[in-house]
Amino acid sequence: MKILTRYVLKEYSRLLAFILLALASVYSLILFFEILDDALEHKAPLKSVLYYLLYNQPRVIKEMLPLAFFFATLAYLILSNKNFEIVALKALGIKIYRILVPMALLAGVVGTITVFWNLNLVPWGISRSTEIRRIEIKKEKKAFHVRYTDIWVKHGDTTCFIHFFDERKQTFRKVRCIWFNEGKIQSVAIASQAQWKEGKWQMLEPTALTIEEGTIKEENLPLLPLPLDITPQSLLEQKKEPWEMTYRELRDYIKAMEEEGYSVPHLKEELYQRIAMAFSPLVLVLLVFPLAVRPPREEGWKGILYSMVALIIYWGINSLFTLLGRSGWLPPPLATLILPLGASGTAIWLLKRKEG
Repeated sequence: MKILTRYVLKEYSRLLAFILLALASVYSLILFFEILDDALEHKAPLKSVLYYLLYNQPRVIKEMLPLAFFFATLAYLILSNKNFEIVALKALGIKIYRILVPMALLAGVVGTITVFWNLNLVPWGISRSTEIRRIEIKKEKKAFHVRYTDIWVKHGDTTCFIHFFDERKQTFRKVRCIWFNEGKIQSVAIASQAQWKEGKWQMLEPTALTIEEGTIKEENLPLLPLPLDITPQSLLEQKKEPWEMTYRELRDYIKAMEEEGYSVPHLKEELYQRIAMAFSPLVLVLLVFPLAVRPPREEGWKGILYSMVALIIYWGINSLFTLLGRSGWLPPPLATLILPLGASGTAIWLLKRKEG
């Protein structure tokens, strides 16, 4: 590794770590004050509050990382201009993109690692922190377990497994229920669906298997009421949101929704955005570099202003394309890729102009 590359990586990494720590600390402080009222009202233990903040850290890092790279790049270039380092490089005949290369490489490596972080660790952390807030801090009860598209419900001696809950039609799909008597299986019922009717769940055309004196009796029924004390509304309150689902959970949920005939561009956009978000630090580094590098006689505030305007425009356009992808106006892959590719192309064009 060349001396210049090592020097840039060392100084740039220091700035990046300091800025990321500062941004994450501010964000965590906001989360603390946000949860403080609930914790005091319900007399939650300090341990629960600390765990809530801990499980939120993956999300904090995910959201602050692009800003950390942006401000670290801006700060490094401002300091380099102030110390006449860029002027010295030009005097030695070294192209300024030689400074950009280690920055971009670091952003690219971090982005590659962050793909797994965003797809799995961040939603897992959000899900755990939400559960801690609801159950340990606000003292709400959790009567059943929702995972992927599968739901386990236990009520008394009855345990039901539901493959998919169609919230629009208030219908369960692929339902299996088991009735126990003194720890032993008494009967089993299987149905392709169950509906919420007249304030209760009813299996439609189930096959019932009853165990009597060592023999199994099979019976087809038109309807079978289920002794479950849950409502569609309570299911929606417990159900994971898309941003709380890991890659596998979200993939399975998308597949289940499409099998039911629903179009789910908003879910696909959520999945693609996690990948795009991982590489936004690289895009921002490429974009801010040619804007922040100014001639030595030009006032440094112009580079800061141009960079900040570019950041605002970037996130504004990103929000627009995300909305278009979620609504189905654009295919989610296109809505996700068009901005990073366009911004990177613009950055390369600006860099070539500056070199010229």
